[in-house]
Order: sequence, then C-alpha cells, then structure tokens
Amino acid sequence: MSVRAAVVRRMDGIDSVRVGQFLVPVGVLVVWQALVGVTSGVAFAGPAATFSALVGGIEAGWLATGLRRTMTELVVAYVLAVVAGLWIGVALGSSDFWSDVFEPILIGTYSIPKVTLFPMFLFVFQLGMDSKIAFGWFHGVFPVAILTMSAMTTVSDEHLKVARSLRLSRWQTFREVIVPSILPGLVIGLRLGFNLTFLGIVLGEMFAAREGLGYTLVEFIAGGQIDRIMAIIVVLVAVAAVVNVGFFALESRLGARERTADIRM
Repeated sequence: MSVRAAVVRRMDGIDSVRVGQFLVPVGVLVVWQALVGVTSGVAFAGPAATFSALVGGIEAGWLATGLRRTMTELVVAYVLAVVAGLWIGVALGSSDFWSDVFEPILIGTYSIPKVTLFPMFLFVFQLGMDSKIAFGWFHGVFPVAILTMSAMTTVSDEHLKVARSLRLSRWQTFREVIVPSILPGLVIGLRLGFNLTFLGIVLGEMFAAREGLGYTLVEFIAGGQIDRIMAIIVVLVAVAAVVNVGFFALESRLGARERTADIRM
C-alpha cells in the first residue's frame, strides 16, 4: 500500500476540510504567541493580553463607539459603491464601443495609489464622516464597475432579444436577464469592492478623523498601547473575515449551481 493510499484511508470518514479549518486558527495562535516571544512583547501583545484588552474595550465603551462609527461609514460607502459600480458596469458593458473607450481609463484609475488622493477628499469634504465615506466609496466602486463590465459579456444576445420582444422595461430586463447572467462575476466584484471600501474607510480614519476604529488605532499607536492596538486589529480582521466567508460561500454555491446546470445540459 502506498503512503498516499494509507493517508487517504486514514482520512475516511473524516472531513479533511473541517480539520484544516480548525487547524489554521490554532496555527495562527501558535505563530502569534511565538512572535510575542521573539519580540519580547515590544511589537506584539499575546492572545491573552489582546483578549483582555478586547473585553476591557467593550466594558469601557470605546471599542463599541469606534466600531459603530466605522461600520456606519462602511455600510453607507459600500452601498453607494455597489449602486454606482453596477450602474457604470452595466452601462459601459452594454456597448462594445463605450467599454473599449472607458475600460483602460477605469483600470488606470484603479491602479493609482489612492491614499495619495486623500488630501483632495479632505479638502472637499472636511473632517466629518463625508470625507471617509467618499474615500471608501472611491476605493470600492472600481472593482464593482470593472468586474460588472467584464461580466456583461456573458449576457446572451438571444435573451436580450426575447426581453425586447416581451417589451420588458429596463428594470425588468436588468432584474430578470442581466443579473442572473452576470451574478458569478458580480459577486467577485462585490467581495473585492467590500474589501477595498473597508480599507478606504480605515485609512481615512487613520489620516484625518475624530472618531472610528482607525482614529482610535492611531491614538493607541501614539501611546504605545500594544494590547489595545492588537484588540482593534482583531476586530477589523474579524469583520473582514465574516463578510468574506459569506461571499466565498455564495461564490461556491453559484459555482455548484453552474456545474449542475452544465451536467443537466
């Protein structure tokens, strides 16, 4: 019996994916604790100290207050990015001419280090929530628009002709024909758009804000409060992880549905 066959046999009845999903967080905690030992706690606070700071932040209220402000800005910016990105992507993707004209412009603008443009947002929108929302929106709208525009190539011309023959309105055509066709690519764009919107919000708070987790993070960095810094990082990672797991699950489900449809055909 080969080594590979022996390993496979040992894994019979065991969900190897679940085992891996359990081992990865354990490995992260082990590496985390090892880094604390290597740096003598100067650059990293250990898991126990971070958890204690996390609980203390919840009890003191500063963590909930900062998270509420950041999540409010994130939700508003992301919704605006999705709406604008969908509209731009569908509008440009519906025409080969406009797609060819604007695709290089969108991709070129997308590649700009956006943090260099933050002073412009700050000058226009000042220090309030508006500047962070606008900056987050600017980060997130491009992947949604670009991937939606690319996904529009999967829309069948025959389906659009049927929609026109049935005299469907633009909204009905979008809902019944376009969205089902572009959904797999759209979900990827929505996931990337969320991640970049989140990045833009936190960066904006770090550079110029009076509230939010990004602002609080900078305050703790200035004070050298490593345990609270790690607590905020854990919260930010947890938010991003939960949302991305949801998107990945949706992508897997859509992929399985497509494979099932191909088999039936």
